[in-house]
Amino acid sequence: MGFFYKTYLLRSKSQPSETDRWTFEVAVIRKSGRDGEAKEKTFSSEKTFASKELADMEGIIYARKIIDGEIEGLSIDEPN
Repeated sequence: MGFFYKTYLLRSKSQPSETDRWTFEVAVIRKSGRDGEAKEKTFSSEKTFASKELADMEGIIYARKIIDGEIEGLSIDEPN
């Protein structure tokens, strides 16, 4: 599942957990520089969700909040 937000492509990859719930890993991808090289940074959460769709949606919301600087200690500009 992928969405564009500002100058970024956001891709949420939901994974089933051991408890029949779902977690997410979200990739924030940005083309940068004159060569258009894509840079990707991945974030995840230990929080679980009742469905794959809900985990995907929450992953996209989480990435948007990181881009907007709303989550302290996480930045798309800091190295992983």
